[in-house]
Amino acid sequence: MKKIFAILVLLIAAKEKNYAQPFSSTLNKFMIGYEVAVPSGDFLSKTSWAGGRIEYRHMVQPNVSIGMGMSWNSFDEYVPKTTYQKPDGSGAVTTDLVKEIYTLPLTLSAHYYWIKSKGIIPYAGLGLGAQYSDQTLYFNIFAVEYNNWGFVARPEIGIVYPLSDATGLYLSAAYNYATNKNEAVDINNVSQFAFTIGFIFSSR
Repeated sequence: MKKIFAILVLLIAAKEKNYAQPFSSTLNKFMIGYEVAVPSGDFLSKTSWAGGRIEYRHMVQPNVSIGMGMSWNSFDEYVPKTTYQKPDGSGAVTTDLVKEIYTLPLTLSAHYYWIKSKGIIPYAGLGLGAQYSDQTLYFNIFAVEYNNWGFVARPEIGIVYPLSDATGLYLSAAYNYATNKNEAVDINNVSQFAFTIGFIFSSR
């Protein structure tokens, strides 16, 4: 995946000087991408390579949009033998386990674009909403499943590389801060850094 990002960045940089096609700032944007998530909390440490994002952005001004988006990420991590204490202190269990955690952030967003007559368009924005999380812990042949909702905030920066006046590629980096908690297994939040590469399709 790192090679794909590096190749795309090099291609964009190489073609930037020769690009002469303006990108429409009045058409609404439909965005679909592949998303990689790096957990930031204490409960997870392994990167998720199984994720994606779908987003719609309505242009309210040539350089401002409002919209809605949905992401999904699946985490899978093996944990060596560890002792887990019950929150009330009444007991503990020592075991190795496999963590499978699924996150689904849903946000309403606003973005600002630094529009130029041609070439790469940087942008920044913020999404606010709710995140659903499913957390399954496998203890040998046993499994314990939890699911909950939390508040999520998603600040984001990115770039758009136009291919025509209505299509383009985009790269973005965001931080999903989510308040999903589970005291039984020491989950204080289910937050992650999200890196997305994808396509943009525009229409009225």
